[in-house]
Amino acid sequence: MPADEINSVDWSAIPTPRLRIPQVGRSVPEWYELRSPARGLQDLATATSVPAVADAASSLGSSAILWEHMGAVFPAAVTAAPFLLAVLERDYRPARDAALGLLSGMLNSAPFPEFNRVPAADGSAPPLCCAIARLIRARRDAVLALGKPGRLMLEECGRHWRFRTTDVFVDSGDVIAFGYLDGTLPGSGAAGEAHRDGVITQLASVAPEYPVQGPGEEAMVRIDGAADENVCAPGTVIFPADCGYQVH
Repeated sequence: MPADEINSVDWSAIPTPRLRIPQVGRSVPEWYELRSPARGLQDLATATSVPAVADAASSLGSSAILWEHMGAVFPAAVTAAPFLLAVLERDYRPARDAALGLLSGMLNSAPFPEFNRVPAADGSAPPLCCAIARLIRARRDAVLALGKPGRLMLEECGRHWRFRTTDVFVDSGDVIAFGYLDGTLPGSGAAGEAHRDGVITQLASVAPEYPVQGPGEEAMVRIDGAADENVCAPGTVIFPADCGYQVH
């Protein structure tokens, strides 16, 4: 992984909160600026010893992508995820394990209010965890090659599902939507949030009408809580509502 790919990212332009820490003395700043993850990503991509991997992982675990001590994740994690996923294809297992651990930490940590979403190319604004899960699913083969830890990671990604509608109609007061499902939508349904034209609409329940055959396959869902079919018109993207509520 060339260092210039990591350095080409303007990490300082990515919205990042400052951490407020108690003042122990005059020499301790009240606000802490999270450092760029660039150096840690470069070091992890090139590390060839366990100490070097540990140092890189420690640096990344207290950077602008993740603060492991408080279980907080930040928007830059979405930009950093592809670089960590590339590390999964290295021959050096300690580096792969560290990258997988960091991805897991990013996926399972909570963001700060007002820093809990990132804009997507499709016009939606998914929660950080859902955006990260989608990137992980896109590298499914590399993740599965890690064996059981990789399978568990993909199972965890499943609950951060994403449904994109392609056609809708009304049936008995509910909206029936056809589309493509990534992840695992609970058979009993789950509250969702519909993203369309920059507007997020809360949905009481999104439930599969029929079992889904596999990841990224066509699906048919019944939506309760949409005012009309226009809320979920073709091109709408739906995410789990619970993910949008997860903040520090």
